[in-house]
Amino acid sequence: MQFMSARHTLADAKRSLVGNTLWNLAGTFLPLLIGLVAVPLLLRSLGIERFGMLSLIWMLTGYFGLLDLGLGRALTKLVAEQAEHARDDDLSLAVWTGLGMMSAFGIAGAVALVVAAEPLVHGLLNVPEVLRQEAVGAIWFLAFSLPVAIAATGMRGVMEGLHLFRLVNLIRIPLAALTFLAPLAVTMVTPDLAAVSASLLGVRLLGLIAHWVACVRAVPGLARAQRPDRLLFRRLLAFGGWLTVTNVVGPLMTYLDRFVIGALANLAAVAYYATPYDFVTKLLVIPFALTAVLFPMFSGALARGGVESAALMTRSLAAVFAVIFPAVMFAVAFSREGLGLWLGEDFASHSFRVLQWLAAGVLVNSMALVPFTFVQGAGRPDWVAKLHLLEFPLYFLGLWWMLDVAGIAGAAITWTIRVTVDALVLVWMAHRTAPAGIRLPGQLALVIVLGLAALLPAALIDSALVRGLVAFTSAIVLPALLWKRFYVPTHARPAE
Repeated sequence: MQFMSARHTLADAKRSLVGNTLWNLAGTFLPLLIGLVAVPLLLRSLGIERFGMLSLIWMLTGYFGLLDLGLGRALTKLVAEQAEHARDDDLSLAVWTGLGMMSAFGIAGAVALVVAAEPLVHGLLNVPEVLRQEAVGAIWFLAFSLPVAIAATGMRGVMEGLHLFRLVNLIRIPLAALTFLAPLAVTMVTPDLAAVSASLLGVRLLGLIAHWVACVRAVPGLARAQRPDRLLFRRLLAFGGWLTVTNVVGPLMTYLDRFVIGALANLAAVAYYATPYDFVTKLLVIPFALTAVLFPMFSGALARGGVESAALMTRSLAAVFAVIFPAVMFAVAFSREGLGLWLGEDFASHSFRVLQWLAAGVLVNSMALVPFTFVQGAGRPDWVAKLHLLEFPLYFLGLWWMLDVAGIAGAAITWTIRVTVDALVLVWMAHRTAPAGIRLPGQLALVIVLGLAALLPAALIDSALVRGLVAFTSAIVLPALLWKRFYVPTHARPAE
């Protein structure tokens, strides 16, 4: 594929928002299905203690992904902005600069993890003595894989900037499968944790090669190494640094409610809260798959003046609402009945109000991801990061107070209030970064308010039959009305 053909691919991909989103969903769900089959087999092959250590290795791999300092996303934005007008060598320089920075951070993290391996195993992780040498070797192989995994993340960012989502997921799916299958193959020979971790290093090397080949085919100039550019270095680091703040604070707020409940209540209360939370927040996979596609589209559109970005915003918002609202509506309407069938009436009596409030919050949070992505695509990740830094202490205090006042339902109310305020502020931020004359706040805020108002009858009506009729009617009528009102078709730009 020549660079100009990559540009044509870019133009084609812009007309395939749904297709790219579906590829992202496939890249998420298919590995999960493979994991459902492979995990029990790994557990039997390794035993509970070795499998626990493997789980920690998987977790640490994801955690140390933060060492990319948001540069993968920054590369996506930079490539999306430059792909249609930059020369091959200029785009290659930007990519080499980003990959060089990410590799350096990955190497630093690897050195730190090698040094920390012995203290981790002999102290913090409380590994049984018989497994300690294996665990140290496993952590060393994990450390060696960090620069490889982080460099591959940067290359995936380049591919997403070129809208090559189909190819991204054609690489992601087999690699994710091998993350389970390679350790399983090793356990047929030996259960040694170091050997299992070495197999994961091999998988990541294969991933690095696959991403590199795909990137070089799209941008042939990458085959020639270039010295990183200092100005691009600062530009990427400024954007990625603020993304890192969001990537650290965001997960802290995600898990804060369960820690506070565990501290102030008991483990039973954690179970009554966490189970509906984990269930209903799975819906967020859908808007996350969409916004991964939207980010480079917003970045490119806003770099060209942003005229089509508002239409893309409203169209995406209508699509998210149309998909998420029916599921949320039925979760609210039949929370008690559904939890009762699944986990028993006693569990349902403690958790159904929690599920209702959290479902409402998921609806708002799903829609908020669109302006969230818009603001980052406009080059203002600092606004989002500062918002999250401000929210964190207020959210903590609110959780503490509401848990005392209303129990775990109070914690769910606090979470929903937080994501609603977050959504409304992001709407305002999107308006501030949108092209002049675009009236985003009223439209987006109206969708949020209407969606929450429509859930209220389904939560309060006693009769299951009436609730079902209300839920069914609302799930069809409201998305259809909002789709008609907010769907704004974008016209194809003339070929360049």
